[in-house]
Amino acid sequence: MVLDEIKEGLPEELTKHLLDKEKVYYFSYISYKGGCLSSSSREEYWIALTDRRVIYKAKVKENNSVVEKEGMLPFEKVSFIEVTDVKESSGCSSAQSYELRISTSGGMVRIPIPTKEKGHEIKRVFSEIEEHNKKGKRKKNE
Repeated sequence: MVLDEIKEGLPEELTKHLLDKEKVYYFSYISYKGGCLSSSSREEYWIALTDRRVIYKAKVKENNSVVEKEGMLPFEKVSFIEVTDVKESSGCSSAQSYELRISTSGGMVRIPIPTKEKGHEIKRVFSEIEEHNKKGKRKKNE
């Protein structure tokens, strides 16, 4: 698959964090829903993949709680990305949810995602960018 740079429609929250000449290849909003008996209010969180980093604003699971975080993970620090099914209590009942787990040299970032398919989409694009970057480095060394 050919990677296409995204140049329009990106939120300012993301563009203010971009480095000079950094290219965004993937951007998606990811929703996080409220709990039992609450109105299903959704706040907009997002994840982006550039040619250099994973950048996100999301609800992140840490220990036994969920906190809002903004983060940037350089590609060279990311060991792997996986998608997992999580069964957890959501207020009054148990619910199926999904996580994007990003393993880094500093630990694991666990981001709740709306669907398993969304997680696999992010994982696939990450792999494509990683392969694209490796090809670019080989060309420079030749």
